[in-house]
Amino acid sequence: MKQYKNIATVLIVMFSLLLVSGCKSKKTLTTGGELAKKTHKEVVADALKSEINFRTITSKGSIELKSGSSSNKVPAVFKIIKDSVLQVSLRIPIIGGEALRMDMTPENIVIIDRIKKQYFSENFKDSEFLKQLDFNFYNLQALFTNKLFVPGKQEVEYNDYNNFVVNVANDLYMLQTKGKGSLSYNFAVDATDHIVSTLIYNEKQNLSLQWSYMDFIKDNNLIYPTSMQAKIEVVKKRADINISYNKLEIDKDFSVDTSIPSKYAKVSFKDLLGSYLNLK
Repeated sequence: MKQYKNIATVLIVMFSLLLVSGCKSKKTLTTGGELAKKTHKEVVADALKSEINFRTITSKGSIELKSGSSSNKVPAVFKIIKDSVLQVSLRIPIIGGEALRMDMTPENIVIIDRIKKQYFSENFKDSEFLKQLDFNFYNLQALFTNKLFVPGKQEVEYNDYNNFVVNVANDLYMLQTKGKGSLSYNFAVDATDHIVSTLIYNEKQNLSLQWSYMDFIKDNNLIYPTSMQAKIEVVKKRADINISYNKLEIDKDFSVDTSIPSKYAKVSFKDLLGSYLNLK
């Protein structure tokens, strides 16, 4: 039961902090190098061209949460149907059954707790944490898939190019854009035109989220990061998350179960969180 509690804690904290995923591979590409001279629009356009095009993504892997001196790592299954569903399923070690599942769609956020037979559901636009980030479903999808984005929009369009301030620092193109209030979004792009880091910072809320994308590989004609690390600080509390894939499968047909068992009890997010973290 202690291991189940750890599994639940990882998923709930992951949801709370809006984490990202990545994948591992032994064969990586050499990235970085000297930057080419480009115009403002060329920097943005080339970063968009480097993005991975996909219809679906699925993989088995694991999620490791580090906070202070504690560390928890559990198996996971990731599924993405573009512009439709992001699903993370945490599994019971060895047995392999589902312990918890998080489903996110453009409309809703749902966490199903198989252990306690309960669930949490909220409209995406009603999430207080997401409001602090000026985030929508498509921005979260962009973080999962190493893409450039404009807060609150579905895609980066040509008319959005001027929303980015472009500078050069340490052999990286730095693309910065603003969200609501004091929100700042910073994308570091290397000489291969891929995003290597995304930093979201809200000074007034004392909130920062940084994703580092590393170990890029070439898979047929696709290039993508094979490891990602998330560093989250909320009011001086920090958590580090490493997420890995055993194998990344792109454009494979699969089904996604987003149903909620009829006999499960609906609870508040605080109650779901509190049942594992002793919050009242």
